[in-house]
Amino acid sequence: MLSVCSVVLFGACSFAAVAADSTHQQTSNSTETLRVQVEKQREQISGVDQVAVPAARTSSTVLDAPVDTGDAPALVQKP
Repeated sequence: MLSVCSVVLFGACSFAAVAADSTHQQTSNSTETLRVQVEKQREQISGVDQVAVPAARTSSTVLDAPVDTGDAPALVQKP
């Protein structure tokens, strides 16, 4: 009888832990959704969503150019 009761109590504890994890996941998803909605509403009220974002100017043409290795010394492999 003692073993049956201990198995039932252990199973109940495991079930409570699993149920608590699934509830936390649902709460965090709903919290994330609520946060996104509040941020969107805040941007609409303040007018931030109507401001044009300027394109960043960088020197990417120099950084994106291919490296010319035609004049590189020949690699010598050691035996």
